[in-house]
Amino acid sequence: MTPPSRLENLVRGELLQPVDARVARIAGAIAAKYGAAARAVLFYGSCLRERVLDGLMLDFYLIVSDYRAAYGRGWYAWANRKLPPNVFPFRHDGLVAKYAVLSEGDFERACGPEAGDVSVWARFAQPARLAWAANDAARDAAIASVGRAA
Repeated sequence: MTPPSRLENLVRGELLQPVDARVARIAGAIAAKYGAAARAVLFYGSCLRERVLDGLMLDFYLIVSDYRAAYGRGWYAWANRKLPPNVFPFRHDGLVAKYAVLSEGDFERACGPEAGDVSVWARFAQPARLAWAANDAARDAAIASVGRAA
């Protein structure tokens, strides 16, 4: 196995920095809505370095295993496949947020040179935090995808 590159280590170090406890709780609550389909929750955007979060709109990406597992057979799964991501408002623990939903496969593609537009990789070429992960494999997959954006 090839040792991680300096870039991989830099991305991993950035993503794994701790987040505010309230951010971690809201990330966990977002993931909980999707059960076993939830793989990772990334926190990004203008609130990332803010200390006072009240009154701000926090930004998250929820990475799911696939859209059918996340939504069932409804039109949300179809819409997310055809024109990702779906974006939803969320309130928890006195905080307001929005989160976008992408499958692991779409997230990986959207962070790389094959992306059809820059909307995802541009967000993750900037600082972000991995606020929640289902397990080590989900954490590593999210880090690898973000590393492609960098």
